[in-house]
Amino acid sequence: MAFSDKVEAILEELRASLSTFDFSDVGSKKLAILNVFMRLAAARGYAAITMRSIGAELKIKAPSIYSHFPGGREEITEYCLRWQSRDYAESLLAAVQTARNHDELWDALVRNHCKQQLSNPNNSLWDMIVASDRVGKFLPPSLRDDMHERLNLFIRLYAAIAEELGFPNSMEKARAVMSLMDCAVTWCEWSSDPEVQTAALAKAVAFSRGVLTSDTTHRARVARPEKVGA
Repeated sequence: MAFSDKVEAILEELRASLSTFDFSDVGSKKLAILNVFMRLAAARGYAAITMRSIGAELKIKAPSIYSHFPGGREEITEYCLRWQSRDYAESLLAAVQTARNHDELWDALVRNHCKQQLSNPNNSLWDMIVASDRVGKFLPPSLRDDMHERLNLFIRLYAAIAEELGFPNSMEKARAVMSLMDCAVTWCEWSSDPEVQTAALAKAVAFSRGVLTSDTTHRARVARPEKVGA
């Protein structure tokens, strides 16, 4: 089934974004450096990672890393962010292929988002680096803009589907669901057990539906003073 023009346009934007950065030069050595960088950043924090610490893990000297990434840590960071962003986009597009309507599309989107956050720690690291950059402004402006544009693309997709499902305040609710799924590790268990995974993803869908059906226009009642005397 074809989705609304708005939803289809966003999905097409996502497909087109997959080819905006060339990864053809990522061989086994570069990939090993990227994997170590992501693992160390997740364990120690982004600010603690140096070329020397990466080299120590790989048992090579820092100059050898510069031969693959002349721009040093900044270039490695760019590759990691773009690589992870591409992987997530690919997983999303694969997950929604069998959806037949907007309801199924929403559920597929949520399940994939939750699964990616729980099964791949690199997604949380991506979130951490992008969030930290909002304060520290350490990423190159062009990379910062690209990552925020990619993030907004995911939010817009959530919002467009919510709108098609007839829920008001779709952008507000899309941001809320994005934040909820990004923090899935704090409220959801995950393991290699298929039953645990199924239960986790069902919980994610239920929570997201709760956000959709919440009345965000509700205003707190102001208590009226009681009458004194008869």
